[in-house]
Amino acid sequence: PPPQDAGHRPVADLGAASAAPGGDGCQTTPASGRSGPWLLLVLVATLAIRRRSLLALLAVCGLAGCDDAGVATRVTYDRAVFAAPTDSGLPPRLHPPDAAHPRDAGAVDPPDDVDGAEDQADAAPETMVDASWCPDTPEVDAEPPPDPGPARAAPVLDCGQPRFPAGTGLRRAPYLQRVTRTTASVVWTSTTGGMGRVRFGPSAAGPWIEVPAEAEQFPVERTADEVDYVQYAVDLSDLQPDHAYCYAVLEDDQLLAGGLIFDTAWSDDHRPVRVLAFGDSGNGSVDQIAVRDAFMQREFDLFLHLGDMAYNTGRFSEFESHVFGIYRELLHRVPTFPAIGNHEYDTQQGQPYLDVYRLFEQAYRPQDQERYYSFDYGPVHFISLDSNPEMLVPILLDPLGRHEDDMIDWLTDDLMASDATWKIAFFHHPPFSSSYRGFNTQVIDAILPALQRGGVDLVLVGHDHHYERTLPMRGRCPVPGGRGAIPYVIVGTAGAGLRAAPGGWWTAAVDDARHGFLSLTIQGCRGVGEAIDTEGEVFDRFVINGCQ
Repeated sequence: PPPQDAGHRPVADLGAASAAPGGDGCQTTPASGRSGPWLLLVLVATLAIRRRSLLALLAVCGLAGCDDAGVATRVTYDRAVFAAPTDSGLPPRLHPPDAAHPRDAGAVDPPDDVDGAEDQADAAPETMVDASWCPDTPEVDAEPPPDPGPARAAPVLDCGQPRFPAGTGLRRAPYLQRVTRTTASVVWTSTTGGMGRVRFGPSAAGPWIEVPAEAEQFPVERTADEVDYVQYAVDLSDLQPDHAYCYAVLEDDQLLAGGLIFDTAWSDDHRPVRVLAFGDSGNGSVDQIAVRDAFMQREFDLFLHLGDMAYNTGRFSEFESHVFGIYRELLHRVPTFPAIGNHEYDTQQGQPYLDVYRLFEQAYRPQDQERYYSFDYGPVHFISLDSNPEMLVPILLDPLGRHEDDMIDWLTDDLMASDATWKIAFFHHPPFSSSYRGFNTQVIDAILPALQRGGVDLVLVGHDHHYERTLPMRGRCPVPGGRGAIPYVIVGTAGAGLRAAPGGWWTAAVDDARHGFLSLTIQGCRGVGEAIDTEGEVFDRFVINGCQ
């Protein structure tokens, strides 16, 4: 992660700009050539009348995904993406790049569902571009990734069966946060408010180490919940990488939870990283339960939530019932790394989200802490971002960068500082979608240039209630073969009401309207993604070659 001191951030080499791999041939213009009163007038008028992003007007080449002049560009992030047959033998549904979007004919309207009104209100400005913006890019035949070789097994440790004795004050069962190679955090809540601590060790028989917990009061006046409670957090340090530990949670001399286990992360690529990812889950529906039951049949090392985990407004009570109640058996075993969604913002600008999670504090600005962050797990560098308008609009209103140290400054520095084999970003709002929302220009203009220049290999998002995998994209344009491009995968399918995408959209490779989750496995140069439904069927499978 980048350093905490904003005054010592790495600076890009502005001496020369290099083209992205397989560049599209656009010519960039020096920034000084874009200034002038006439341009300022155009920018202000455009904002007032059309409420579009300012960045789209700074360079025509931006529409085709060109790099800005004067920004150093990495050239080592080429990736190739392959569609693979599903386990059912059915090929994925492919969309021709020149297909018209059904919405252009007025055939698609926002559905009337339980949260449709809220989603329509927060929808970002859209633009309906087509492939005519994009240059002709010759298709490059990509080779499948090499066999990663034998995989090192996860450490095996018998800690007994998880147990939660009755008659205690335990309210929110323990859940894992901020797990790295040498650290881990354990969080839980209790209504009795005694002295909390975590006992952990290398086996069920010990030797044991006890660490006292920090305690924070959450009265009903603060939470609007049913009861007062205390939230406890223990930060464990000096742990061994790639190691399993047994742990238990106590209050005074009473056991609240025991027989629990966690693994620390590792740095090499010989052990596969197994990632669970989904968004738009938290409404307490039978579909949310069905998705949970399906993914609990598999083993994962970490869990990425792509936002909207606490419908409808991100209140404390909704986190209790729709997150910690439903996923209890997952959360005490697998660390959670969330991204904030629009529904979480509906209560106090996301304050309950910030309170219940214990996330990395890496932002340059105090008001941004825990809204975005990054971490390493195995050979992968993960980046969680805040894609909500509350974060992006101020950035887009400052195209000349007068206010430094915002999320994009942090993101640029973070990606430059990482030499990880893989870089995966996740956030809530999809930049490209075949749903009625279309393109999200705020995300495209604010976030995507930094992801492209920083060598990101894959982006996971939610918000739209269907599954969709785009063609590999460079800027706003699909790239045949995937070299130097990023696939975006929408997994807004974990419980909220589905919205069938109309199909035929030119950026989509696959779309499907069924509840499910994404399983992502990375080892060596090979990344395999599988979209799995509630019956356990793999309905989309893709492979990313990290060695090209």
